[in-house]
Amino acid sequence: MLPTVIEPLRADWANAQAAALVLAHEAAELSGKAADSKLEEARLEVRKFHHQLCGTRVLDPACGSGNFLYVTLEHLKRLEGEVVNQLADLGESQDRLGFEGETVTPRQLLGIELNERAAAMAELVLWIGYLQWHIRTRGNNAVAEPVVHDYGNIAHRDAVLAWQSSELACGADGRLLSRWDGKTFKPHPVTGALVPDEAALVPQWRYHQPAQAEWPEADFIVGNPPFIGASTLRAALGDGYVQALRGAWPEVPESADFVMYWWSRASALLASGAVRRFGLITTNSLRQTFNRRVVQAALGQGVAISFAIPDHPWVDSANGAAVRIAMTVGSREGAAVSAGKAAVEAVPARLLSVTSEQTGEFGEVSVTLLESTGLISADLSVGANVAAAGALLANESLSNRGVQLFGGGFMVTPEEAALLLPPPLGEGWGWGPADAANHHPRLPQRPRPDRRTSRREGHRPVRPERGTGADSISGGLPMAAGTGETRARPE
Repeated sequence: MLPTVIEPLRADWANAQAAALVLAHEAAELSGKAADSKLEEARLEVRKFHHQLCGTRVLDPACGSGNFLYVTLEHLKRLEGEVVNQLADLGESQDRLGFEGETVTPRQLLGIELNERAAAMAELVLWIGYLQWHIRTRGNNAVAEPVVHDYGNIAHRDAVLAWQSSELACGADGRLLSRWDGKTFKPHPVTGALVPDEAALVPQWRYHQPAQAEWPEADFIVGNPPFIGASTLRAALGDGYVQALRGAWPEVPESADFVMYWWSRASALLASGAVRRFGLITTNSLRQTFNRRVVQAALGQGVAISFAIPDHPWVDSANGAAVRIAMTVGSREGAAVSAGKAAVEAVPARLLSVTSEQTGEFGEVSVTLLESTGLISADLSVGANVAAAGALLANESLSNRGVQLFGGGFMVTPEEAALLLPPPLGEGWGWGPADAANHHPRLPQRPRPDRRTSRREGHRPVRPERGTGADSISGGLPMAAGTGETRARPE
């Protein structure tokens, strides 16, 4: 919030103050009408900034119940208080300090929220915050009627996808299509582990004429979009929605997380000059390959990352789970502009890295941050831009990712392995369902039910075979070396 909205506004305020103070010093050396005129010029500089402040719009395109907008309003009102005090010091009369009705209001805080109840709550939260500030500084008698206004500044709708119409999806046989609801589980009949309940279904939808959703005009964008990974998009949102989303956003890789659609739109608005800055909280996987492509594309369009925290502990507002997030602030200050335009010298950006964490009594996490400055690359690092390095042609076809497990059904404990009686090492390669059932009847029961409904044909088999793309490892090679997949290797 601070590096995105308040710091640039405070820089503007510092400039206005400096100009006003210069004029005030000049007025002190004059007398009579000349002094009054010069002092009025000083007050005019402050009023111009106040007018700018009252016209500043901040958008949260995933506002939830309005927490980010509420905090922004609080900071804007504090800054307005400094402006009022400065005008009083410059001799502004009491009747003019009311700014003739111009003041910072909830009208300037814009939001988009899919949850209808949360959208209504966000608007209420803003008005409560505004009235509390108003009464605290001016008293109860200063509250005019009507107490609240319907500005329509919080929109209840989808923030990234718009469509002309939607309908329940049907298959070729005319039957309604459905999917797992993404949240209901049941014990596995063999292992007892919780697996998706295939009986817990919700209908699938088909969206007609999908397009990118429009955002209202704003000067700054802040937000904490939903944390949904690319691999769970279909389970969380449905096949129809994901198909429409990816069709409307060809610039976002299909393997990118859901949050990157917000990042892509915000960076495009920044690159076009429609906004001054944006700041978004994303999962820390922003630095990974497919998500990073969205960031790299923006950096090539004149966008710079002026502030970032690559990896920080966080609590997901959707389910209260502890997650790791990244914070990024995009701006045009210091962005190197190419494509036929003169390059601009990059202004050092701030990168904060977590060096230590300590969990408190109530689950809160205190962190120690180390600050470094320089040009921040797409992988949220300062220094050599390794993320932009090209592939060496000499390394082409030297390695292959080989056999992969698609789905968690074959990740078993030693106890489960003994129960399932898997075949000896190497046996079972290329087996069909009947082969697996004949040799080890319990083995085909192990995979998770969600593999049966995978959209990728190579991931649907319910037997322990290799996934799509693994054939190339056995393409006539006289020798091959392999390593098992592991999450951490010993030092």
